[in-house]
Amino acid sequence: MAKKITLQGNAIEIQDTVSGLLDYSLKAKDCWYDERELETNSVVKIYFINGNQFKSSKSYDLADTVDMFDATYTKLTFRDFARNTMGFNTPTGGSVGDLIFIRYIYDLPASSAGVITLEANKVYFILSNIDLLGSRLQLGENTSILGIGSENCSLTSTGLGASTALISSNYTLPMNEITIKNVGTALDIDGAGNSADLDWTAVNFLNVTNIGTIANCDNFIYDKSAILSSQGLIFDGEFNTIGIGNSILVGDSSVADNIIEVPATATINRRFRIQYSSIISAGSSLGINVNSSTTIPDEGFILDTVNFSGDGTYLSGITESSNISLFSNCVGIENSADISQYYMNSNATVTTIGATGTPVKVLGTTTSSPITRKFTNTDNRATYVGALNRFYKVTVAASVESGNNNQVGMYIAKNGTVLDESEVYATTNGAGRAENIVIQTLVALSNTDYIEIFAENNTTTNDITVTDLNVIVN
Repeated sequence: MAKKITLQGNAIEIQDTVSGLLDYSLKAKDCWYDERELETNSVVKIYFINGNQFKSSKSYDLADTVDMFDATYTKLTFRDFARNTMGFNTPTGGSVGDLIFIRYIYDLPASSAGVITLEANKVYFILSNIDLLGSRLQLGENTSILGIGSENCSLTSTGLGASTALISSNYTLPMNEITIKNVGTALDIDGAGNSADLDWTAVNFLNVTNIGTIANCDNFIYDKSAILSSQGLIFDGEFNTIGIGNSILVGDSSVADNIIEVPATATINRRFRIQYSSIISAGSSLGINVNSSTTIPDEGFILDTVNFSGDGTYLSGITESSNISLFSNCVGIENSADISQYYMNSNATVTTIGATGTPVKVLGTTTSSPITRKFTNTDNRATYVGALNRFYKVTVAASVESGNNNQVGMYIAKNGTVLDESEVYATTNGAGRAENIVIQTLVALSNTDYIEIFAENNTTTNDITVTDLNVIVN
């Protein structure tokens, strides 16, 4: 005697093959089976919902069940039947509406030519560590992949080709609480033309030789996640925002590759930002490589409170001195700064005074400080080469020589015009010297604006020698 389990319309029917009588006729959407019983004991145990009460059917030996063609069910054929008919098919794997629970590989759609195609507009809830056994995932539109914890839920594929991506998609892909591990290539995502958004939280990459390429997405947001002994995450094509936060990125010290790379062919319209994160680059690995020809807005490459460590290379391509970068509160690398200093000591070059009370540029050979950033310094001139308009404080200390008891005026000049609000006077002593003259002012600077220091003799036309000068703009 066998039990025939079939789908008739919207109902699951269980029929005795000898008597022809129906044991049950149940709404398919209200049925599920016990996967543990099937896998462990080769027993089909079907549950159904009756009002607000859960009731179970009598259990059947798998060997005593047949399909619509009177063929004895196997574990595989029964799972395929349940997946395609029942509303949800196990207490640990299955589906409820658009939510599909995955505990075993056979809870996923069957692989065809090595490709498992996930349905569009479905949420696949990964409940365990899944090995796709050489297959890869092709995602549909708005497919989501969720786990219950990146420490306990993972995807891998033993036998998958090293250059074949585990996950491929052309659409928006939310992904949370899962680890992708032990594969040669993890990702091949290109959202061109689909306004794709990637919002990932607690998504880890572990022992991945080449994470892969993400291209042409509106936004990529990666938060509270980890890249561990992995590298080769490439952002190419066009993005609005790439944002990484609260994460740890650790390369494989034995692999000479970038943990993150943004090539020259990439265009980022708003910002590429990493904040409150740690990047550990050891051995042969390189942390972040943003090509100097990448299209990014001024100060759109943002590193904020990022801790770099390890004995590898931290940054390549764009550095803190570029107008594209804005690095602040980072450890292990130079932070961005708009600052200039130039100075001269024991100068003997005379500044000629042609008329009383007329300021002229101070002459002499000045030295630029090596910490100057976003300014170009020449003799008594600091030229702003930054991209954004900003306000700066200019501070000057000077010592001068001229005639005895001459009143000497000192000024800060912008673009060759003295700023009256910076004017300070000092009177030389009986030896014709005045020391420790300090002047300062606030000034707005745009790209190519420059600062110089001027002097005048307000008493006579005696020449002035500024023997010592220190100018700071910040």
